[in-house]
Amino acid sequence: MSSFSPTAEGFRLIFRRPAIPLAEIAWRWSLGIAVWFVGGMFLVQYADSLPVSGIDRLLLGTRQPALALRALERIFHGSGLRFTEGGILLALGMTIAWIVLASLGRAATLRAVMQEFAITPAQRFSMRTTASLAGLNFLRAALALAALVATLGSALLANELWAASNLPVANAARLWFLLLIAVWIAWAILNWVTSAASLFVLVNGAPALAAVSQAVGWYRDRTRAVTSVGIWFGLARVGLLIVSYAAGFTVLGMVSILGHGATSLLLLLIFLAYCACADFLCTGRLAAYARILGGEEGPIVGAGLEKPGGNPATGSFSIDQSELILSDVPLPAT
Repeated sequence: MSSFSPTAEGFRLIFRRPAIPLAEIAWRWSLGIAVWFVGGMFLVQYADSLPVSGIDRLLLGTRQPALALRALERIFHGSGLRFTEGGILLALGMTIAWIVLASLGRAATLRAVMQEFAITPAQRFSMRTTASLAGLNFLRAALALAALVATLGSALLANELWAASNLPVANAARLWFLLLIAVWIAWAILNWVTSAASLFVLVNGAPALAAVSQAVGWYRDRTRAVTSVGIWFGLARVGLLIVSYAAGFTVLGMVSILGHGATSLLLLLIFLAYCACADFLCTGRLAAYARILGGEEGPIVGAGLEKPGGNPATGSFSIDQSELILSDVPLPAT
């Protein structure tokens, strides 16, 4: 009898059903392309709104650092508030778009994974489920914002200690680095919990906060299995990163042969290939978590179920163990 391996079944799913990770890639990359496009247009429109006079062009044309800085100061003077307001509105709009799209996309991906593993949800997919997923994604966005604020706060705290206590610069830098590591480790743990909680929204029909609580309890009860899945998929991600770096440095070493245009194109293709493979691994890890949640007794991907009696057309037969002719119990005397 084969042992229960959710990691192997997660890898098996992304190769047997590539449409599932491709669907994950579709909603992730569509949002990423939209963010890059809207962000680029925002910078273009902002640059187009800056007033540049003839004197500023003359100062920039001198190519003297002091005069060029003076011209840039005159050009950007008074536009900081406008840039900040526009950036905040753009960030809010993109965050709302991410919450909506991630909720719908993750729901579709998890439903396909649940159907593949024959996991029956506690309730049908509804607007309540979408609202719970949106709540989880809102928590993830809030955690990311809190991590950014804490990163800035750690830098300010280290700078304040350095200025108030004559702390050496090296010690202040070490303190900032330790605070930075603590902040991002805490963010990574909380982000993983809120991401894994989406399983409990789909499977158990739990609200957002209840799903987070169930995810913590699930990890406590299945620590070994969940950690094993994370380690194996993490090692695959590290190996993929090493291969990508090696391919990138190889291409950079051939820049004199390929030319700058071809080198840039190949580097872009390597980056996109890495992102696509990373999304495949992310989907496989999510499938492995769903397999753990479904239980060891659930059906295995690709395993066929034979009915008693077999199939004469294929030459496969099964034996009914309830037949008395094969029983060890002797028949009563007649």
